[in-house]
Amino acid sequence: MTGFSSPERAPAAGARPFGTTASPRPTTLSGRAARRLAQGPLDAVTLMREVCQVERLQADAAERMAQALLGSHPEFIRLPSGHWALASASAPDVRGPSGIMVAGAPATGAFAAPESAPDDPGPSLRDITFSVVDVETTGTRAAGDDRITEIAIATVRGGAVIDVYSQLVNPERPIPPYITALTQISWEMVRDQPRFRHVADQVLARLAGSVFVAHNASFDWRFVSEEIRRGVGHELSGPRLCTVRLARVLLPELSRRSLDHLTHHFGIAIEARHRAAGDAVATAQALCRMLIIAERDGVRTWAELDALVNSPASRRRRTASDRRRRAFPLPVQEDSSA
Repeated sequence: MTGFSSPERAPAAGARPFGTTASPRPTTLSGRAARRLAQGPLDAVTLMREVCQVERLQADAAERMAQALLGSHPEFIRLPSGHWALASASAPDVRGPSGIMVAGAPATGAFAAPESAPDDPGPSLRDITFSVVDVETTGTRAAGDDRITEIAIATVRGGAVIDVYSQLVNPERPIPPYITALTQISWEMVRDQPRFRHVADQVLARLAGSVFVAHNASFDWRFVSEEIRRGVGHELSGPRLCTVRLARVLLPELSRRSLDHLTHHFGIAIEARHRAAGDAVATAQALCRMLIIAERDGVRTWAELDALVNSPASRRRRTASDRRRRAFPLPVQEDSSA
C-alpha cells in the first residue's frame, strides 16, 4: 500500500463546510462561539478549544467553561447529546434542571442542524486536504513583539504532497543573532521581502477548506493567527492536527517525537532543517506515513482521527506485539509523497 488513491469526490448536498476559514474577528467570546456553531453543533471540548484558543483542555473543565460562557445566552442551546448548538427563532425555550438551555425538539431555521449531526463522521481522510504549515519567527511570543520571517505550506491530499508554497517575510523588526544562527535567515535576506499582510491572501487561499497541520501545531497556529489578525483583521478557525500528538498515539514506541526523531524513524531526509519549506515538506511526508498507519488501524474519517488524537477515552492500549511491529518504520519505497 503506497498511500491514498481515491478520486476526489464532491461534497454531499447540504453538507456543512469543513476546513479552515477566516472571517472578521468577533469582539467577544460568545461571538466567536456563535460563528463557530453556525457550521453545526460541537462538543464542549472542541468548541472551547477553538473559542478560547486553548490547545489542551479536559472535558470537565470544557463543560464548565461552556456553561459559564453560553448558558445565560438564549441564542445557544445544549442538545440532549451534550453538544452545543445555535437556537433557532422557532425553537422552544426549554431549560434543564441546571438552567442551561436544552433542545426540546429538533431545531429549524437558518442555523438549525439535525440532532444526528453530532454523529456525523465528517469527511473521509482520503478526501481531506491537509495544509502542513511551518513558520520561522523572530522568537516565541506570537501575541507579543515577535513576527514571522518565513512561512511554508505543503499541501497534502490523497496521501501525497501535491504543492509547496514558501515565502520569506519582512518581520518589520530586527532578527536576533541566535535566531539567524539557527535558521540562517538574516535581516539582509528579508529586508526587501513582502510584509505578512501583503501575502496574507495567498496564505489564506492555501489554508481555506483544509485541516491545519503542524509539528507542535499550537505554535504555528498562534503565529499565523496573530499575523492574519494584525494584517487583515480576520480570525482563523477550523480543524487542527498536531503531528507531535498524532505520533504520540500512533507510534508509542518512540521515546521522543521531535521532527528529527520522527523523520529519522521513517527514513525521511530534511532538505533544509529549520527552514520553513524543508520542515513543512518533511512534516507532510511524515503525516502521509502516519495516515497510512491510521488507516491500517481502521481510522477512516476525520471524526475518528480527531477522537483518536484528542479524546483520552479513544486512545487504545496497544499490545506488546503491536508495539514491536511499530518499531520497524515504513520503508521509504512505500511512500508516494517523496
